[in-house]
Amino acid sequence: MKVRIEERHMEQSDPLREYAISKAENLQKFFDGIISVEVTMDVQKERRTVTVFAHLINKKVAKASAESDDMYVSIDSAMDKLERQLKKIKEKLKDKHKGELDDDGRVSSEYFSPEESQREIVKMDIYFKKPMTPDEASMQLDSYQQDFLVFVNSNDDQINIIYKRDDGKYGLIDPQI
Repeated sequence: MKVRIEERHMEQSDPLREYAISKAENLQKFFDGIISVEVTMDVQKERRTVTVFAHLINKKVAKASAESDDMYVSIDSAMDKLERQLKKIKEKLKDKHKGELDDDGRVSSEYFSPEESQREIVKMDIYFKKPMTPDEASMQLDSYQQDFLVFVNSNDDQINIIYKRDDGKYGLIDPQI
């Protein structure tokens, strides 16, 4: 899980950042489908505002914010609100599959066709939202030592895929929409 901290209208404080990161990482206990967490800390006069976005699987986003006179209290309050939201989301997912679970607590395979039950996602990668040229993408592909990379092409703002070919050159998939 990635955690990104943004501080607005305040000096950078390492203890505060570490506190926010540790609180954000604790959210993983309540819902294991968190991809990334963004924490924005803002100071305006006497108000200390914290806004937290949790990016979840299935493109869902949970948001919580809190404000007080103390930044630590604001972080705690926002994280508590987000924790309650994550518990609700997890409970809804359980209710959605209630009655469809077998003895292991997994979704029963009788609700899927045989070929669907054999499909299993074992790893999930995140593509870069920052637009880049195919040359930059090929350098990123080399640095990550992967077989392919999904990226946004800066020339046409379309999602492209660059991959390594068997002959050592690169291939580019550019869907025409």
